[in-house]
Amino acid sequence: MRKLTPLEYEILRRIADAGGSFCPDDATTMEAHRALNDLVKAKRLRVETVDTGARYHLTVQGVADAAA
Repeated sequence: MRKLTPLEYEILRRIADAGGSFCPDDATTMEAHRALNDLVKAKRLRVETVDTGARYHLTVQGVADAAA
């Protein structure tokens, strides 16, 4: 399992604080979009397609990492 970057940990913590899911908006930076996609690849987040775009949800591993 690869080590997460500080940005990835921060994203996981913020999603956990927001109730476990997050839908990025126009203000979300490209760096954050890349980190979200990396977290999906690392199985810390799962992505759901909704009318407004993508919604990211924490996986069990993502919840554990956010709490660390």
